[in-house]
Amino acid sequence: MQKLFKRAISILLTLILVLSLTACGGDEETQNEDPQGGGETQDDGEETPGGEETPSGGEADDGEYELGHWVFAEDPESISGTVRFYIPFKGDQGMDDMIAEFNETYPNIKIELNTYSNGSEGNVAVNAAIMAGEVDVLASFGLNQTNKRWEGGMYLPLTDYIEKYNIDILKEWGSDKYIYDGVYYTFPCGGLGNYVAINMTDWNNAGLGELPTEWTWDEYLEASRKMTQVDDNGEVLVYGGSDYSSINYYTYPWYQVYGHDQYYTEDGTASNFTDPLIVNALQREIDAEQVEKIWYPLTTYRADGSSAAGVFLQHYTSSVVVCNLLRFLRDQETYPVDWVTGFAPYPVEEKGQTNYMEGIPIYSHAGICTGVQDEEAAWYWLAWYSTHGVKYLVNAGHASAWKGTDTSSIIDLVFGSREEAEKLVDLESFERVVTNYEAEAYIDTYLWAYSDLASICNEYGMYAHQGTMTVEEAMEAAKEEADKLIKEAME
Repeated sequence: MQKLFKRAISILLTLILVLSLTACGGDEETQNEDPQGGGETQDDGEETPGGEETPSGGEADDGEYELGHWVFAEDPESISGTVRFYIPFKGDQGMDDMIAEFNETYPNIKIELNTYSNGSEGNVAVNAAIMAGEVDVLASFGLNQTNKRWEGGMYLPLTDYIEKYNIDILKEWGSDKYIYDGVYYTFPCGGLGNYVAINMTDWNNAGLGELPTEWTWDEYLEASRKMTQVDDNGEVLVYGGSDYSSINYYTYPWYQVYGHDQYYTEDGTASNFTDPLIVNALQREIDAEQVEKIWYPLTTYRADGSSAAGVFLQHYTSSVVVCNLLRFLRDQETYPVDWVTGFAPYPVEEKGQTNYMEGIPIYSHAGICTGVQDEEAAWYWLAWYSTHGVKYLVNAGHASAWKGTDTSSIIDLVFGSREEAEKLVDLESFERVVTNYEAEAYIDTYLWAYSDLASICNEYGMYAHQGTMTVEEAMEAAKEEADKLIKEAME
């Protein structure tokens, strides 16, 4: 009863919020994309995704589970309707091709593509459109935003479909943890890997040799020192490296070491902000940017709204920790480059550790919205998008989390051919690092006060970067606030 009451209050608050807005829809995804959804608005998580039995379906009738056995209707041409599909990407970022392939099987389902911005304002506008009954299927990017939509009752439960088609969530997408109150409202179909992109001209001019297959942060810092270019007055012309442009990346080493939950202790009952791993990562970032001046500063990213990918492709940096480069790299009209980009894995704290940042973690989710107009058509689009169609996210710099994805088609999807790819990337390192679908990947298992913790992480991380608090002071204050919220959310 208490959970139902909280859910009702959440829906009511969402209604109050969206009714106060005049904006609706959205345009191009913000370049300064936060892979965990920003955390700029506050909304407590209520359930840990891993804390309940998960209704993940079962085996197919013949006893051997076949991936995607449930996707296609017996008579696809008999299914008709219009599906208003919202996603942060434009038609020329793979979406037009994705829809065209779908219509080869379902010619009588019309997909209306609506592109929204994956920033704070764009997500609020999408929520307003959902409440107004204007969205049929939504691809939601970042666990923070997805969790808010579960809480706000913006998606239909998928329980009946999962049971009808005997869908095994774990086998289809590699995780059955992304649920709310024991219910699946979305499929965890999209991924987003992290890696270091490297200007191979600068790398070779610095005499750095072969690209690493494994390296530590100390080794990446040393490479950044050697690639940093300064003028006669000591002013930086090109920074040797950079962490990603989102504030919360100082918590990603936690993902790398432990494989789960960037804001929480291992048991999920408290925040990890004062753990030496987090404190040291934040200090390392600030020292590289502000003391040694070998990394592009986060304060500049936040001040001018620039993106890690854009800064790298404009040659303000020689390398960068990045997650969505391909969307920008393939846009040679906007970002023309005269060098080849190489790739190295996300650095580790110590050599020999399992690198849970090396694989493709789940990042985006998709579901049918509560105001759906043609539910049958929406279901078949959701089913196809979440499996066969999600491979097209690679053109937007993202990845497929569906285990049935044919990874051999990725290079042709992004670049057109291997010959065209070789003009822009070092193919050996691209295939080894960027499309490393077999490597270990982190997962989120706790959602206690998740949105608030994301906001706290960003707020106090910036205090440390701006020098208004020391790293230790900022993280102690962050932990004090976060622990109170986790305790309240768990009660």
